[in-house]
Amino acid sequence: MERLAGYFGTLSERARHNRFMGPVNDLTMIADNCLKPGCGDDRFVLFAELRKHGRSRIVGEACYAFDRDSGCGEFAISVADDCRRQGLGSALLWALQFRAVSLGYFRLFGEALKTNEEMAGFARKAGFECTRALDWRAVRFDKNLAE
Repeated sequence: MERLAGYFGTLSERARHNRFMGPVNDLTMIADNCLKPGCGDDRFVLFAELRKHGRSRIVGEACYAFDRDSGCGEFAISVADDCRRQGLGSALLWALQFRAVSLGYFRLFGEALKTNEEMAGFARKAGFECTRALDWRAVRFDKNLAE
């Protein structure tokens, strides 16, 4: 939990705002919520680490939570500012989609602020369809993983 909270703290203010769709104060609580034990296959977090000079640091994360009743899962993703545009986000999203399908979930969605054009472009490039979100500030990305 401390390492994930530390990673969230290394994100630029803009990146943190985009990842959590608003300002955040308690990164430890957010990390704790991401890593809550006892959720089974319906929820998990992937980390990407960079090892350099015998030390490692988290440089990306992707998480999902699935609703068994609807068969649809929600994802969120972030990559450290200094590691962007190197394929890490795509690798994390691919692994997340692979895990979802292996568990029998074939619909995935995410949301981002309308002002987060970088995420919108990333989602479209990954095959997600952009639709209207319930939150007026956001856009929703949907993908049928069975296609």
